Amino acid sequence: DSVQIIVNGTNRVRSHDLATGKPIWEVSGMTTNAIPSPLTHGGFAYVTSGYKGAAALAIPLDSKGDLGDGTGKVAWKYSKGTPYVPSPLLLNGRLYMTKGNTQLLTVLDAKSGKPILEDERLPKATSFYASPAAANGHVYLVDRNGTTVVLKDGDKPLVVSVNSLNDPIDASPVFSGKTLFLRGEKYLYAIAGSN
Repeated sequence: DSVQIIVNGTNRVRSHDLATGKPIWEVSGMTTNAIPSPLTHGGFAYVTSGYKGAAALAIPLDSKGDLGDGTGKVAWKYSKGTPYVPSPLLLNGRLYMTKGNTQLLTVLDAKSGKPILEDERLPKATSFYASPAAANGHVYLVDRNGTTVVLKDGDKPLVVSVNSLNDPIDASPVFSGKTLFLRGEKYLYAIAGSN
């Protein structure tokens, strides 16, 4: 098997062979201005877009050729609650994503594409450019006003804390060891964890 480079693009997702650059597969169905990065796990590529529409696809990595609109050739399709700028987070078989750039959270079962949560309003959050991140069984979502919503991962994700900084944040959170790094408009924050 060759290494694939998967590129999310306006109206179409393409996979290319890393060594040769030749196309392996492609599928339509994305919205225009597709920004979120594709994710792969367990033999599937998970691709989303959410500008002026919504699209999420689970594509078998062993696909070949033009899959058209994916009818019958992709594992599943989902057409609401997908992100515009942030990439989704895949954690323990669940895809976490915000609707458009809004504070509405959708969580899908990655295997079936069935919603676990749909349009769940995140408290005190406004809009998101940052992609969610995970550490120690928790999901961290940082909004554009500097508010971080922390969820406990699970079949029923629960809000465990909401923290605010007085600094706009568009960059995705990053973990190194037990430290959470947040890059605000003015400052870089290093928040040490205890466990």
